[in-house]
Amino acid sequence: MSKVSQARLGEERLETFFTILTSELDSKDASPDVGFAIDRLRNRARKRAEFHMPHLRPLAVRGFYDTNELVGKTSVEIDSQVLADARYFILGVLERFTSSVSPTFIQESLDVPYLLSLWRFGPGSSNGIHYTHTAEKITQDMVCTSSCEPLVHRLRRSNIYFRLFDEGQRTSGTRLVSGSRLETVPKNEETERTIAIEPPGNMCLQLAAGAYLEGALRYIGLDIRTQQPKNKAMALRGSKDGSLATLDLKSASDMISIELVRCLFPPKWFELLTTIRSPEIELQLGKAKKRVELKMISTMGNGFTFPLMTLILCSLIYGVRAQRHGPNLRIDWKHTAVFGDDIIIPTHEYNDVVEVLGRAGLIVNHDKSYSDGPFRESCGGDYVNGYDVTPFYVKSLLDDASIYTALNQVFDWCARHNCLLHQSIAFLSSCLRSGPYFVPEWHGAYEGFRTPLCPRRYKYLRIVNREWRLRKDHPFAVMLVCGGYVNAHDGNLFFTPRPVHQNKNVVRVTKSRLPSGYLDGSSPIDRSRATSDYVGSYSFLLQKG
Repeated sequence: MSKVSQARLGEERLETFFTILTSELDSKDASPDVGFAIDRLRNRARKRAEFHMPHLRPLAVRGFYDTNELVGKTSVEIDSQVLADARYFILGVLERFTSSVSPTFIQESLDVPYLLSLWRFGPGSSNGIHYTHTAEKITQDMVCTSSCEPLVHRLRRSNIYFRLFDEGQRTSGTRLVSGSRLETVPKNEETERTIAIEPPGNMCLQLAAGAYLEGALRYIGLDIRTQQPKNKAMALRGSKDGSLATLDLKSASDMISIELVRCLFPPKWFELLTTIRSPEIELQLGKAKKRVELKMISTMGNGFTFPLMTLILCSLIYGVRAQRHGPNLRIDWKHTAVFGDDIIIPTHEYNDVVEVLGRAGLIVNHDKSYSDGPFRESCGGDYVNGYDVTPFYVKSLLDDASIYTALNQVFDWCARHNCLLHQSIAFLSSCLRSGPYFVPEWHGAYEGFRTPLCPRRYKYLRIVNREWRLRKDHPFAVMLVCGGYVNAHDGNLFFTPRPVHQNKNVVRVTKSRLPSGYLDGSSPIDRSRATSDYVGSYSFLLQKG
């Protein structure tokens, strides 16, 4: 079957599944809370479905262009005292974190040598070079913008491997480009998401700046790596007692203006961020490619965008509170959560914070922000009256791996609401080419049907990663091994390149068995006992018809 025919088959399956699911949900009678969950699923199940819609790309590019023009016309009109307190907060956070990692830097907000030690390559494609894996990127020039080149040179001189390599090659190790390149990725049936493909030299330093800001946030109690579950727990609490409000912003990463960063950050940090950002971006408007000056400080795809946005929003919340409680450089995380543009604050602060965000040039998405009523949502968790009504999102039904992912999502949702979707499950199981494979609950969702009734000897789907051999005389071999980017076995070095197309991995049926001492495939870490019992009770539904 050709790729086009296979993609068409996947879309036909998605349409059929959503039709069956909608019909089945319409026929359900349920309690108010379960009824809310059913409505939520009915309205949002298609949100992330991967349909081929080429007409969305130019619309997304035009939307990005218009947003960029809007940011250029947006002014910062925050009250002077709120702005001063927010600036004071950021300065204090950066100074205290810098002194914690560099004790001799007293009342300094930026330690450049420490910043350079945090560099790394990004995981995806870069503007101006080929391939995506670090082992493939590392011997290519660090393509960068002219403003960023001096700092890239300093980075390469500070690293013994880069310095020796450049001296041996008699090269500077850099190559100039004018900026980033705009691409789009699927988001939903209504729009695509825009993302900037940054030059690798800029990206290395952007990621370093992002890691620096993440460290500063951790120092004051906000760890981006573990923040999402906290946001969900607080949204759940807010739906119970109404004490907390959840806020969401429109195009938040694209709406942060250069002027806002200038107003809030110490001069050294503002200079750094403007030095390592891309000053312009290449995009396609109609049939012509065009280079556009970036009016926003950064875009999705920039390595420091997310932690920068998080810290800015924290500072604005602090600025609002300082008007009432005075500046004390402290945020009460029991009643506050920020993860990118997902914000949770006490309900009584909602109006004040919304006003300040608007004066900062940001746009509150009132359709997804909640300060009254029983519903709250944050970080993908939806709750009403303390009840979890989060829907599942079926992205693809192209192959067995994606079908198993959907099956596990459906069963988990059914177990949570004690609402069996028999016809939907039957359709998904009929799409399987082989199996069904019953796997322990600690396996991945794509590997098979996760159930405690897994046979002692079982089969599962395993992603087959093609390994590439790295030359032993590779100039960065030691560096790559120490960094964990390559594996050593049988006296050789190997690395696994990223698939050309994400989520298009090759899978293979593999045999395994339960570990010694395990009586079944249940996992109390991955699932509650009630969910395991429910899923086990209805495993017979997966027999192919």
